[in-house]
Amino acid sequence: MIAAACGTSDDEPTATEPTATDAAAAPAADDDTADEPASETTEEPAPAAPDEPEAPSGEPVRIGILFSNSGPAGIFGQPTANIAELIEEDINAAGGINGRPVETFLADDATDPAIGRQAMEQLIESDGVDVVLGTHSSATREAAKPLAEDAGVLYIYAALYEGGECSAVMFNTGEVPSQQLAPVIPWMMSETGGRTWFLLGNDYVWPRRSFELAREYIEAAGGEVVGEEYVPLGTQDFSSVAQQIAGSGADLIFPALVGGDAIAFETQAVDFGIGQDAIGRLANIYEENVLGAMGPSVTAGMRVTLGYFKEVDNAANTEFVHRYFERFGAEAPPHMTFSSHIYDAALLYAAAANAAGTTDTAAVAAALEGLSLATPTGDITVTDSRHLAQPIYVAEIQPDGSQLIVQSFPSVEPDENCDPS
Repeated sequence: MIAAACGTSDDEPTATEPTATDAAAAPAADDDTADEPASETTEEPAPAAPDEPEAPSGEPVRIGILFSNSGPAGIFGQPTANIAELIEEDINAAGGINGRPVETFLADDATDPAIGRQAMEQLIESDGVDVVLGTHSSATREAAKPLAEDAGVLYIYAALYEGGECSAVMFNTGEVPSQQLAPVIPWMMSETGGRTWFLLGNDYVWPRRSFELAREYIEAAGGEVVGEEYVPLGTQDFSSVAQQIAGSGADLIFPALVGGDAIAFETQAVDFGIGQDAIGRLANIYEENVLGAMGPSVTAGMRVTLGYFKEVDNAANTEFVHRYFERFGAEAPPHMTFSSHIYDAALLYAAAANAAGTTDTAAVAAALEGLSLATPTGDITVTDSRHLAQPIYVAEIQPDGSQLIVQSFPSVEPDENCDPS
């Protein structure tokens, strides 16, 4: 399912946009018919079957995946571990990377930046990876990035985050606030009639920077922030915060809480009379597994803005989601935005490395710039800021807990700048 290498030479016809189902390096069929006389029969020959890519061989390309498989964000882990299997399968089925097979190496940051730094060190020094794909907190990214820079290892950060990252070894495939919030906050206010907001987040860089930008978007849309509060990662008692929110006069809550913290807050909020039925939610990290743990009696009516839901309506996604549950079982933790961006990051890396003809970091980075793919997520393009132009979706949680996409923005450009030189 890996896309073909992007780009054409001057003496070749223009190729169509690569998709996630194109062969990675399938050779073109030779045309030996140009000098043959025209056939004297009207019978049409059967079309030739497309050439199958050769099975990859040799030393594997090593893809490291740094992710949260325990701690407050551990609920996101299993879908990513599942997707790692499909990354190997799909890239290898398409011929691998430059004819070599790929092998994935997983390392858990335990939602702790100090452990995340150790995990990055393991991937680089012990596992000898060619690239690291990361889906973890910004705190772990800040702790782990210097190791990638020192080693010259490409680091593709595939989690939604606060924006502003720029490094010669880094690309970013997750959503940023200018994509998740700038178009969606005014939409939310128009849909609900709500004007006053309470911002509640974990106390680290992603929620703080996200709220700085959210405040700008809220005020530009004619709204007002009436409360802003931060809690440490791992918080399980939200009684004092709930009392603040109840007395704030907020029409809407924007919660930027991770994993287990989000579950604890929302389940307790109902008991304090500030559940979704009393104060509407616009969440930007409540993915399927977190919402499922909360339960539909808590989540019904919430709106969530993300770059992917399994309900995305395109043929590639329908087939991929079917395959995911067929492989891992109907009760498997759902494929969601974090695992989706890891999959996309792997496809982008493979396409760029095939185009570059090498896994050299600088060469692959050059090939990534401007690269476009059609994936189960939708159409994505690496911009000159080293972030993605990508779709953004808003889902409304239904009474049975299912997700209904009620608004989509097909290709949202990130408001980011990056010149790593």
